[in-house]
Amino acid sequence: MKIQSLWLCMLTLAVLCSAQQPNSRPVSQQASSAHAGSGVKEMSAETIFERFASRVLFLVCDESADKSLLASGVLVSPDGFVLTNAHVVEGCQNMTATQIHKKSRQPYVPVLKYYDERNDVAVLKIAGRGFDYFGVSASEARIGERVYAIGNPRGFEQSISEGIISGNREFDGSSWIQHSAPISPGSSGGALVSAHGELLGINSSFMVDSQNINFAVPAPTLAIALRRARAVSGDLHFPQLGDKEFSMGLLYYEGRGVPQDYAEAAKLMRQAADQGHAEAQATLGALYQSGRGVLQDYGQAAAWFRKSAEQGFPFGQLFLGVLLSEGHQGVPKDDIEAAMWFRRAAEQGNALAQVWLADAYHAGRGVPQDWSEAYFWYKVASSVGKVKGLLTEEDFSILLNLAASSLTPEELSRAQGRAQKWIAEHPSN
Repeated sequence: MKIQSLWLCMLTLAVLCSAQQPNSRPVSQQASSAHAGSGVKEMSAETIFERFASRVLFLVCDESADKSLLASGVLVSPDGFVLTNAHVVEGCQNMTATQIHKKSRQPYVPVLKYYDERNDVAVLKIAGRGFDYFGVSASEARIGERVYAIGNPRGFEQSISEGIISGNREFDGSSWIQHSAPISPGSSGGALVSAHGELLGINSSFMVDSQNINFAVPAPTLAIALRRARAVSGDLHFPQLGDKEFSMGLLYYEGRGVPQDYAEAAKLMRQAADQGHAEAQATLGALYQSGRGVLQDYGQAAAWFRKSAEQGFPFGQLFLGVLLSEGHQGVPKDDIEAAMWFRRAAEQGNALAQVWLADAYHAGRGVPQDWSEAYFWYKVASSVGKVKGLLTEEDFSILLNLAASSLTPEELSRAQGRAQKWIAEHPSN
């Protein structure tokens, strides 16, 4: 069976669709859900929408400066915990969650608290209290009961559709609800609500070229995820596509737990890099630059550094700048572009890039010679004490004195003030 993840890629509103191949193994029917005999009257579609639509958030995941994906998330606590799919958060650089209530729109910046790729569930947290929310029970959906899907299919905000529970399934050890309420790319993470108003699950995927064979993560799985998310003290980084291959590649590169094997490392890094993993792209570039595990090829190195740099990864920016500054076969020397990449990495706090940028101002290479800028970036870089493999504290002292000797007292005072302010505002540098 070919399963389709529910994403909407905002590249001129083109749909991004990823496939899975689950092995169908039906699970035995268990006891009916608690609401079966609860006596709660079934609600109409109008009532379901009016009462619950505002509990489904509109998520926008920015993967890069020009690529955003749309999905849905469900509020499940008064203090802002939000359930969505694991595939929704993969690859996010930034995310926005918007709560829509009639004509009112309130945006939030969520943080990631829990991530479970196998069960396709993630838990986000937004700031605030007093949210209207769904409770998460541990009851199982009843086959044949009427359900509603609420989400943002193809970017159409707060859409509602109706269907029934078609089955409770198990694929590769994970439980799923099969249902017939129509869903589309963008519905990922949206609510699957019973006619009694219970959150039965969150929508996850659908079968391609089939008629409303759709799947949702069931409430018992969601309850476990929410409980675990509450136990997390800090925030997680959004997982990046290719993380697993990158991590395995690092093990082979460093020889940790496995024999050191640069060729195997390069193969795994290539798999991660092809998925857009910025750090893997920079690492693959370094392998091509050094000729470890692959034939040395400066052109290939520069190409992978550029892919990484364009995603904003500072080491990709730094190493692309170094290649352009030095010039190699297949990489024409370009001091102006090199200085641009040094600046982008330097402004993110990369001390090596700060030294290269300071040196560019020192020598007037790719930028006008400017002793004040040189002093500023040397001073900022020196705040780490020393730069491994490049400059010691004594080296910084020499360079700072050289730059200072070329400045008037007023110019030096301004450069020192700028540097102190920058360091104070970037304590992690």
